Amino acid sequence: ISELLCGKRNLPVDKVFLAATFFDLNLEELTKYNSGFSNKIPCKANKLPAIVENSKITFVDVLDSSSANGRGLKASPVAKQPFTDDIIKLIPVLKGKKLKLVIASGDAMSPTINDRDIVLVDTSITKPNNDGLFLFDLHGELFIKRLVLNEFENTARIVSDNSLYPPIDIRDFSKLVC
Repeated sequence: ISELLCGKRNLPVDKVFLAATFFDLNLEELTKYNSGFSNKIPCKANKLPAIVENSKITFVDVLDSSSANGRGLKASPVAKQPFTDDIIKLIPVLKGKKLKLVIASGDAMSPTINDRDIVLVDTSITKPNNDGLFLFDLHGELFIKRLVLNEFENTARIVSDNSLYPPIDIRDFSKLVC
């Protein structure tokens, strides 16, 4: 969905009717947006798709990393994304987590994460105990970077996937907060 909204991918023709039906949208309105004839994202204001109206819905805050304005994870959400029980059952790792969706900014993690991609983040993880992608709040700015731990030396390295950005070495990773 992130790539569709950012214009990096088109909705396959064989899925247009299914998407319009699922989201209870006018097919013409949906295809105008998908083909570039309209930049207005089609939606039914305050109406969830008919399929999910009777499901339990969990709303997840959407943060824009480029507009955190020194507030980091405490920034006001730019939107709320609904997740149904069915989706959470399909992805069991989501259950009981403190989730946020973050709109990435910049090209430091390209090609893994591109500018304006939407990343699902578990904010209950505050102390990393293994290598992986993490969201860092450094002085109110949000960064999504790769963390590489060296447990023998108690050091870490924060790495961008884009080689134009140099890594940041951390002398004592026990003080690192995500």
